[in-house]
Amino acid sequence: MPELPQHPSAEYLRKAAKRAARANGVPLAAAQRAVAQSHGFTGWTALMRAVDERTASRSAPPLLAAVRARDGDAVQRLLDAGVNPRVGDGVDLPLHVAARSGQRALVERLIEGGALAWQPDGAGRTALDAARLGRTRERAAIVALLDRTIIREPSFRAAVRAIHAGDVASLERLIAARPSLLHERNVGPEAYRMAKRSDYFRDPKLFWFIANNPILVERMPDNLVEVASTMLRHGVEQADRDYALGLVMTGAALREQGLQLPLVRALLDAGAVVTEDAMHSTAGHRELDAVRAAIAWGVPMTAPIAAALGDVRALEDLLPRATPADVQAAFGFAIINHRIDAAELALRAGADVDGRMPVHTHSTALHEAAGGNRVDIIAFLLAHGARTDIRDTLWDATPLGWARYGGRTEAIAVLEPITPA
Repeated sequence: MPELPQHPSAEYLRKAAKRAARANGVPLAAAQRAVAQSHGFTGWTALMRAVDERTASRSAPPLLAAVRARDGDAVQRLLDAGVNPRVGDGVDLPLHVAARSGQRALVERLIEGGALAWQPDGAGRTALDAARLGRTRERAAIVALLDRTIIREPSFRAAVRAIHAGDVASLERLIAARPSLLHERNVGPEAYRMAKRSDYFRDPKLFWFIANNPILVERMPDNLVEVASTMLRHGVEQADRDYALGLVMTGAALREQGLQLPLVRALLDAGAVVTEDAMHSTAGHRELDAVRAAIAWGVPMTAPIAAALGDVRALEDLLPRATPADVQAAFGFAIINHRIDAAELALRAGADVDGRMPVHTHSTALHEAAGGNRVDIIAFLLAHGARTDIRDTLWDATPLGWARYGGRTEAIAVLEPITPA
C-alpha cells in the first residue's frame, strides 16, 4: 500500500533520486522509479502526484502557522510549551519564514528556542539564504544576525585573515600591537547565548580559528603548525589550547589536507590536554587517526574508545570495570564506527539497545544505522530488540524518517514494513 512520510517534500525526494543515481551508476529515471517503489508507488509520476496532493491538503504545524501570522505571543507560548522549532511542513521552516518576511524579533525568539540557522528547508536553503531573499526594512539586520562568519572588530578580523593566509609576519605584528587579541572573543548576537541548544563555536577565541572547524575557508595554509606556534609563543591560555585541540581532532578538513596529525602533535607538545569530551567527540566523528595519536601520546584507553577502535581484547578487559555510562557510551561508539563485535560485547555488559547515543545525543543507535544506510547494523539492532518507533529529540523523526530524509533506499526497505504508522 502506498505510504508517504508525514511531511513529504518533493525537493527531498528529487535529491534522494539524484543521489541514488550517482551512487548506483544508474539513469535518473531508474533511480526515481526505485524511490517511488520504496514508498509503494508504481512510478515517479504517481509519487509526485501524491506528494502534491498531500502538500496542498495539509495544514501547517502550529508554530509555522503562528510565524506566518506574525503572532509573536503565540510563537512564544508554543516555544514555552516545548514545541519543536525545527519542524516545518516539509517545504518551509519557522525560522526561514521569519527571516524572509522581516520578523527580526521572531528570528531571535526562534533561535533562543532551539531553531538552527544552518538547517535547510525543502529547497535546501538555510535561514540566511531566506533572509537574503527578503525585501523588508529589517533585511540587513536579520542577515547580520544569521551570518555567523561576521567579525566586527577590525584587528580580530585581520588576525583571522592572517591565520587563514598563513601570514605569520602580519599575525606577529597584530598580536604584538594588541596582545589582548589572544584573550578576546568574537562576540556574536545575544540570541545565540540565550539559545537552549549549545553551539560549539559560539563567541570563539582567536586561537580556535586554527582548526577550520567549522569550515570557514576552503584550504588552510601549509605552514599551519608555524602559525599555531607563533600564537602559542605569545601566550595562549590553557583552556584555549585544550579546546582548539578538540576542534582539530574532530575536524575532517584538516585531516584531508594532511594537517590534522602534525597540528595535534604540536598542540600536545605545547601542553594541550585531551579532555574526555574531546576524545568522545573525535571517536563520534570517526576521526580515528586522531584518537590513535592521542592514545600513542599517553591518553588512557577506556571502554568507549576501545569500542570505537574495534579493539575487542582491550574492550573485554575494560568493560567489567567500566561505569554504566561508559558501557552505554561503548555501545554507541561501536555502532557509530561500525564495530558490531564491540557492540555485542557492550550489550552483554548491560548497554541499552535503545539508549541515547554518546554524541548526537538526540538519537538512538537505530537512527544512526538508518541514516547511514547500514542494513547490517540495522539487522543486528533489530535482532537485539531495538524499537523502531522512538523519535529523536532534535528532528522529531523515527529511524525510518531518517532513512527517508536521506534517501537511504535499503534502510527504507527494511524499516518501512515494521515501523508503526
